[in-house]
Amino acid sequence: MLTEIIILVFAGAAGGFVGGLVGVGGGLIFAPVLLFYFQGIGIPPDVLAPLTIGSSLFCTLVVAMSSSHSQHRKRAVDSKMAVNVGSASAIAAVLMTFFVTTSSWYSPTVFKLVFASLLLIVALQMILTTSKQANTEAAPDSGTLENYTTESKTIHPLGLFATGTGAGIVATAAGVGGGIMLVPVYNRIFKMPMIRSVGTSSATIVLVSMAGVISYAYTGWGLDLAPISIGYVDVGRALLLSVPAAFMARFGVRTAHRFDPTVLKRSFAVVAILVAFRLLMPALGLE
Repeated sequence: MLTEIIILVFAGAAGGFVGGLVGVGGGLIFAPVLLFYFQGIGIPPDVLAPLTIGSSLFCTLVVAMSSSHSQHRKRAVDSKMAVNVGSASAIAAVLMTFFVTTSSWYSPTVFKLVFASLLLIVALQMILTTSKQANTEAAPDSGTLENYTTESKTIHPLGLFATGTGAGIVATAAGVGGGIMLVPVYNRIFKMPMIRSVGTSSATIVLVSMAGVISYAYTGWGLDLAPISIGYVDVGRALLLSVPAAFMARFGVRTAHRFDPTVLKRSFAVVAILVAFRLLMPALGLE
């Protein structure tokens, strides 16, 4: 038990640091760690995918609450946008949760394929990151309220609903917060400054992951899958990952300012590709 605690705490701290370092959501770190961990302790295949997703979303919720609080204090959150998109995401998250937990074909293998594909998309985005985008992210005054007119007032409701729905589906199918979709949409389509896009995404993820956690807890209610669990949410192990991650993410952000962000992101892309390949090995017949 002590060894398990040390491994999870270390993995959470490392994941939080890397997440803060390269600006990715915690779910991209938590989900693979939890998947391999649950496999290692013998969790039955029929509950492996939902338990991994529900527990990863709980980790994401803890980290997102910490991040969004910090972003809000820096006035980098469009609250109206976050609530509008987050509400649509919550609806999609609830529906997708019931789909995942009641569809027998959504097996651990399917989950690995979905998550590996997501990792490859993230890796491709990071590899293609240009120095121009990096300079935009670093603009010191691009995210303040004084320099930003709330775009959510002019965005068609269908655009907000579609964005929220997409983020909710991705979140509850792969155990991530949906930031991989939210940040590019906020920045490139809704024309929000990058710093505001990241902050608003963090606040949106709070609503998305909260809906996912509640849904996975409800659909798995009555199952005794772990010593401290609620349905498909392993609260005890999720806290061992997410609490150190929430603290270490701040150090990751500080460290990131000392290095070339393009090099950092491309380095993480290499790691993401390796993890994706590891997840795909069973499907490719290499395991």
